[in-house]
Amino acid sequence: MDHIPFISVEADNNYDLGFKIGKRLAEQIRKRVAGCNEIYREILRKDTAALAPTALAFLPATVTHYPNLVAELLGMSAGAGVPFESLMVLMCEEELLDIHDLHISKCTSIALRTTDGILVGHNEDWVNAYARNGLYVLRTRMGRHRSLSLSYIGSLAGSSSGLNSSGLCFTANSLSPGRFRYGVPIKFQFRAILDARTLPEAIRQDLCRSSIAGNTLYGWRNTRILDIEDFFGHHEHLYGKKFLIHTNHPLRRRDRNATNTPHESIVRYERAKEILGQEERYTLDGLKELLADHEAGICSHPDKHTTWGLTIASVIMNPKERWMEVCWTNPCRNEYTRYWLW
Repeated sequence: MDHIPFISVEADNNYDLGFKIGKRLAEQIRKRVAGCNEIYREILRKDTAALAPTALAFLPATVTHYPNLVAELLGMSAGAGVPFESLMVLMCEEELLDIHDLHISKCTSIALRTTDGILVGHNEDWVNAYARNGLYVLRTRMGRHRSLSLSYIGSLAGSSSGLNSSGLCFTANSLSPGRFRYGVPIKFQFRAILDARTLPEAIRQDLCRSSIAGNTLYGWRNTRILDIEDFFGHHEHLYGKKFLIHTNHPLRRRDRNATNTPHESIVRYERAKEILGQEERYTLDGLKELLADHEAGICSHPDKHTTWGLTIASVIMNPKERWMEVCWTNPCRNEYTRYWLW
C-alpha cells in the first residue's frame, strides 16, 4: 500500500466507533497483525501470542481509567474479526519495547507561530515496514465532538497525531527512561487527549497513570504552544513564544542521563533550532522544508540493512482552521494531502 488510507466515520458511542473502524479497515488490520507478528519475532524474538500476556497486564489500569476506550478497542476487534489480545499488543507496542530494553529513537515534532497561524508539524519515524499498511487518516463525529487524526492501523484514533473541534491539536515523541510500570498504555492516553475539550483536560489525560515516559507537543487554537515531558514522579511544562521543538530526549539537562539522551536526537534538535533561528518569520512552506531536511536526519532514510528509522509519514496541523496535511513516507519525495474537519 503506497499511500495512507482515509476513512470518515460517524458513531453513536465508543463501541460503535471501534466497530465501524474495524469493519472498514478489516483487511488492513488483519494484514498488519500478521506482518507485526513477523516484525516482533525479528526485533523482540517473540511473536504476538507470546507478547499478549504482557500486553493484557496493562488492562486493569486501562479499564479503571478508560473503560469507554477499552470498549472501543473491543468494538474494533469485533468489526475486524481480530482477537482483542492481538490489538492490545499493537496498543502496547511502546511499552513492550521498553520492557525488552529496546530503545529506538524516532520522530521530530515542531510547533510554530506562523503567518498561517499556529502550526504543529511532525515526522513519524518508526519501523520501515510500517510505511506500507502502517497508518490511516481518520475523521470522526460522535455526538457534537469531531476529530481528525493520523493513527496506526489496528490502534485507536490519535496514536500518532490528532486535532479536534475544540481547537486542540497534539503530536508525540518517545522518551526512554529505561523503566515502565503497568499503568495506562500511552496510545490509550493519546486517544483520551483527542476527546479533550480544553488544554488543561488534555494535560490531565496525558498524565493519567502513565506506563512509560513520553512527550506531547500541543497547539491550542491560535493562542498557545506547549510541550509536556512526562517522567515517573514528575513532569515538565515547556512553553514556546515563537516555536517549540522536540525530538527524543529531555530538554532540561537535569532530566538527562545516558539512557534517555541519544546523540542523534540532540543532533536533530539542534539542526531544527539552527534552521528556525535563521528565519525572521515562519511559514507553512518553510515548515515543510524543515521536515524534509536531511542534514541531521529529520527526514530519515535508513539504509537497507536497518529495520527501523524510516520517516513513514509527515503531518502538519492547524488547530484554529482545523485542517491536517499528511504526506506518505518522506516529505522530500512526496506531496502532502490536506484533510478538513467537518
